[in-house]
Amino acid sequence: MTIREQVLDIVEKNGDRVLLVNALTGQTMSYREFHQLACSLSVELRSRGLRRGDRLGVMVPNCCELAVLYFACLYAGATIVPINPDLSAGDVRFILSSCNPRLVVAGVSLCARVTAIGSTPIALATAQDPLVGSEMAAIDLTALPPSTGFLPLEDTTADDLLVIVYTSGTTARPKGLAHRIGRMFRNARAFAEQQGIEHASRFYSTLSMSYMGGFYNLLILPFLQGASVVIDHVFDARSSLSFWDRVSRHQANTLWLAPTVMSILLKMDRGRLGEEFCRRSVRRSFVGFAPLSLKVKADFETRYGVQMIENYGLSETLFVTARSNASRSGTGYVGEVLPGIELRVMGEDGLLLPPGADGEIQILTPDLMAGYLDEKGGLKEVSASEWFPTGDFGCLDENGALFVTGRKKDIIIRGGVNISPAAIEEALLHGKGIVDAAVVSIPHELYGEDIVAVLKLEPGIELESILDSVMEQARQELAVHQRPARYVAIDDFPRTANGKVQKSKLRQLVVAKLQIGSGSFLRTRPADTAKASD
Repeated sequence: MTIREQVLDIVEKNGDRVLLVNALTGQTMSYREFHQLACSLSVELRSRGLRRGDRLGVMVPNCCELAVLYFACLYAGATIVPINPDLSAGDVRFILSSCNPRLVVAGVSLCARVTAIGSTPIALATAQDPLVGSEMAAIDLTALPPSTGFLPLEDTTADDLLVIVYTSGTTARPKGLAHRIGRMFRNARAFAEQQGIEHASRFYSTLSMSYMGGFYNLLILPFLQGASVVIDHVFDARSSLSFWDRVSRHQANTLWLAPTVMSILLKMDRGRLGEEFCRRSVRRSFVGFAPLSLKVKADFETRYGVQMIENYGLSETLFVTARSNASRSGTGYVGEVLPGIELRVMGEDGLLLPPGADGEIQILTPDLMAGYLDEKGGLKEVSASEWFPTGDFGCLDENGALFVTGRKKDIIIRGGVNISPAAIEEALLHGKGIVDAAVVSIPHELYGEDIVAVLKLEPGIELESILDSVMEQARQELAVHQRPARYVAIDDFPRTANGKVQKSKLRQLVVAKLQIGSGSFLRTRPADTAKASD
């Protein structure tokens, strides 16, 4: 089937079923209503100059109208370029200058920001961001005329670009990468079918729709399966107070959480509603986007009575593995490879490693991204017939299950020995009074690099008061070469929009503080350092 045939078939089969639910108002939108609005908005965008092959910059907060806008762009044959409203003005300017969009659409309250950096946006009014008491002209979906005679996806092919996503990584500037429609559709279906996702699945979306989690996992995939999505604003600490109320009120039975969300819920949730609702109604609970510690996983599963389903993938590769064996567990276990995809683990000498041996994970997938954008907005294509180096370390067992042990760039080389921070972080998280832990390296005259443990502590806890017990735990659970040389307390970690700790920024912060000596940020004792480095 062509892309057009696939989309129209989904709309026809699921016409009156609910696709979207506004988490704040409870208003629903069926597949047919969604399709009709997307067609009308596509006609409107075409009237403003958007053509097949063009790029559409989009800076709109999470809402049902944003989902309609994304599909309107798809229907017009254009490429979506989502822009996170929380980005700095410099990053927004960089994205718009590098992707060269034909048009830019922004939420009503965000138009001034876009205008200030030199672009002329089209305003989109939404239920959460309406046009009130302003002379600004804005697109109102409820006022658009029917799209009589419009043929959505008329010339669209599987090789056309669906989206250009700018990753929220740790580099100085976001990196743009493009995905083709056919590859995204195939990958989403492979994952969904393995996990049994179908029209009765109702997702709860609090991930940013400007990134792959909110856009791909929680919009494209549910649409392809005839499922429904409750769309809420992006999760923050305050969201934990009403999280389970909205999940239960809208009967969401499928969760997709980041580890940071799980940690916050465990800490902030004081009621029993979530525990009761999960045990009664939640069918599947997925977790991804960042490493998940065994402690957080175990605590969450015990409290809420759900099994957290881990998977592995990258923005460049989409889904690669998913757990298919409910009884399997272990540090770093992320499941089995999806159909049509191959994995291998390579040593530093470039040779293939046997099962159980740790090395760099490489992927051969038909769903690989189309390529990265260069500084002028051109696409540097990559081949799906070549192995993609992930930069992640891990191993495959004899049954093909994948275990991820760390990032290649995060590996600490101390005295010629490769040390993965993940195992150290996992051990530290079991310590009393520790909320979160991250391990980074610092330069060392003798060893080349040494280990610093950066800890986020419970409110009211001082590092000095628990340092002896933390170090004793390290001695009990870690090998000598794994034990941190320094311990640092920090209020919070620098993170990406998806919740990953930005190790490069954290390392810079730690090194800078060490260079100027001890202070309110750094708390350590020379004797402890010596013991940990023995």
